[in-house]
Amino acid sequence: MYKQLLAGVGLWLCSLAASAITLSGLTNSHDPGAIIKDGNTYFHFTTGTGIWYSTSTNLTTWTGGPAPVFSTYPSWIYSKIPGFTGSFWAPDVIHMNGYYYLYYSVSTFGTSVSAIGVARSASLTSPSWQDLGVVVESWGGSSEINAIDPALYRDHDGKVYMSYGSFFGGIGLAEINQSTGKLNGSVTKVYGGNHADIEAPYISRNGDYYYLFINRGACCQGSNSTYYVQVARSTSIYGPYTDVRTLLPNVDGKYKGPGHIGLLKQDGCNYTSIHYYDLNDNGNAKLDLLKMTYSNGWPTLTRNFSIASCGGVSDGLYRITARHSNKDLLPAAKSSANGAMIQQETWNSYRAQQWYVINQGTGYYSLINAGSLKSLDVYNNSTAAGANISQWDYWGGAGQKWSLTNSSGYYTIRSQLSNLPLDVLNLSTANGAQIIQWNATGATNQQFTLTRLK
Repeated sequence: MYKQLLAGVGLWLCSLAASAITLSGLTNSHDPGAIIKDGNTYFHFTTGTGIWYSTSTNLTTWTGGPAPVFSTYPSWIYSKIPGFTGSFWAPDVIHMNGYYYLYYSVSTFGTSVSAIGVARSASLTSPSWQDLGVVVESWGGSSEINAIDPALYRDHDGKVYMSYGSFFGGIGLAEINQSTGKLNGSVTKVYGGNHADIEAPYISRNGDYYYLFINRGACCQGSNSTYYVQVARSTSIYGPYTDVRTLLPNVDGKYKGPGHIGLLKQDGCNYTSIHYYDLNDNGNAKLDLLKMTYSNGWPTLTRNFSIASCGGVSDGLYRITARHSNKDLLPAAKSSANGAMIQQETWNSYRAQQWYVINQGTGYYSLINAGSLKSLDVYNNSTAAGANISQWDYWGGAGQKWSLTNSSGYYTIRSQLSNLPLDVLNLSTANGAQIIQWNATGATNQQFTLTRLK
């Protein structure tokens, strides 16, 4: 995206200007990354000197962070961008491999001499950032995918992807190696090109469709910004993305030039963060929060909502603990192999005892083991009571999709395939006891707590 330093219709929006929630505190924002949570605190990273961020405990009242991410800038940047003065563009953050990985872009306004770098920290609340260097770069060619505007996304299968790009060569997509934070293979062009005004991509998924959100027009002109947001969809993350629709118009009341969509999946709700230029405040760039729902296979946004649970589980990293034994689910022997059986074991903070919970938007969730990056799976695709539960590469079958029903803080976890709940065999409290599916009894060996870790 053509950027500057942070400054101090197919589908229309539902009741966009009426009864809008009010954000307060320090709401300055330009090119915000998707809001992310660590513990009880939400973090909003945005374009600015050294990578600027703010925090909130309720999504509506925001406080500036104590210091930018970088006080000393990574040395590699100076050889890439001579004369670099500290303006980091469009950061985005994702949790993987036990760390928060922060992706950022460096460039010069109006060129494709650019690079995306990455740093990581085990915590956002008490950060200690380690820069890992370049992820991808571009060299100034008019048809190159410009290496700016990174946006990270974890798919239903647990894989992580980065989309990026602006004008010039269009939008690129690559899988991310979750151990290194760098690319896992090559970059694929998925949209745009020929210097079209397409930038600030963000990809998400709901049900069977992937949605590519993009900005059109020009940013960084305050009240004169011509930005607006479009969305296209595909049944493959690599496209083709078709049937393009305008999602956010250039102006609606005081909201001018909306840009840079990011998605937070919280308590079963979809919250969308953007920036806009405030026509009631000299065109200053600010953070905005909208709620996203889906109708007839397409997203719809509104500012007319309150922050409240939508009756689901937030996307994130969890322990899954049996109520009767107080022991946690993991693959046997912390295995990363397909077919490894799922057992219970005393909590030891193993990566193998941690699970990514991913809302598929259909009433079902993926449960992806953080150690193996494989899916909780009904062994041999069985519908029989007593069938073992294992892990397997995610392939999207009904035996890998799970409903999570909360009753007084305890969850019943049912397979879509069989509608049978997870069960600790024979009510055992022993380490190594097998997890199976069984007829519903309501007993405590079929009840689990989900404890969010990050």
